[in-house]
Amino acid sequence: MNESSKKSWVKGIWGWIWPIAIGCLVAKGIMTWVVSFAIVPTSSMYPTIPDPCYIFVNHLETEFAKPYRGEVVLFRFPDDPSEIYVKRIIGLPGDTITFKDGKVYVNGKLLNEPYITQPTVSGPQSSYHVPAGHYFMLGDNRNDSSDSRYWIHKYVPASSIIGRADYVIWPISKAGPIH
Repeated sequence: MNESSKKSWVKGIWGWIWPIAIGCLVAKGIMTWVVSFAIVPTSSMYPTIPDPCYIFVNHLETEFAKPYRGEVVLFRFPDDPSEIYVKRIIGLPGDTITFKDGKVYVNGKLLNEPYITQPTVSGPQSSYHVPAGHYFMLGDNRNDSSDSRYWIHKYVPASSIIGRADYVIWPISKAGPIH
């Protein structure tokens, strides 16, 4: 192989490699900062999110808008930030969450929770005050959910919220928006 054909071969390979590399970097950026997919391996959010399933995650929504009560979000687990959890925001900064007779009260008012199918077990304590910059999270399947009631670090810092769970995408029979 002469020098000219070697250069032509390297140029041809490079012509394939750099667009693929740029495409991979762009895809990684989109999956990190814009949208991604996640697997939900447990039934803690049942019936809102069936298990197991894949969900579509919107990262921009929580980046540019404040999280709100009732929103289903993905976040870094406060007791082990290497784990990602999906739960519903129940308590906003400054709220007092109280459990009484299988129901949840926010600042003394009964919380309307049409997504709950069973009474809520209160957990180890019955009242929680959410500190500034943090959120109180509960799973929809309250009797089978590792959530704020049971964690060592009870509240999720705003900086740990990584995206909103928008759609169930798989299995196709369960596909649809997450409310």
